[in-house]
Amino acid sequence: ERIDEIARKIIVLMESEKLFQEPELTLQQLAAKLEVPTYQVSLTLNEGMKKNFYDLVNGYRVEEAKRLLTDEKNKNYTILSVGFEAGFNSKTTFNTVFKKFTQLTPTEFRNNQKAPASA
Repeated sequence: ERIDEIARKIIVLMESEKLFQEPELTLQQLAAKLEVPTYQVSLTLNEGMKKNFYDLVNGYRVEEAKRLLTDEKNKNYTILSVGFEAGFNSKTTFNTVFKKFTQLTPTEFRNNQKAPASA
C-alpha cells in the first residue's frame, strides 16, 4: 500500500512539475521532494513500478522529446535543443536513450513524423 502511494506521488511529481527536465536530477533529490526516505523511493521504483530510477526519468524525457519533436511549433528546434529541453544533458545520452526506448534515433523519429503528412 505504501509502495502504491509513493508510486502515485512520483507520477504526479514527474507529470505536474516535470522534474525529469532537471538534467542533474538524482534519486536523493526525488526522495527529498517526496519527503520519503531514499530507500523507500528506490524500493517503490524497483518493486512497485518495475524500473530503476534512470529508466523512470529517461522514459519521461523520451516522451517529452517525442512530444517536442512532433509539435509543429518546434519544427525549427534542433534535435539537440529538443534533447536539452527534455532534460538530457548530452547529445550522446539523448541519442542512446531515445533509441533504447523507441528503436529510432531522434532524427529518424522526427523524419518519420513528417513522412505521412506529405504522402
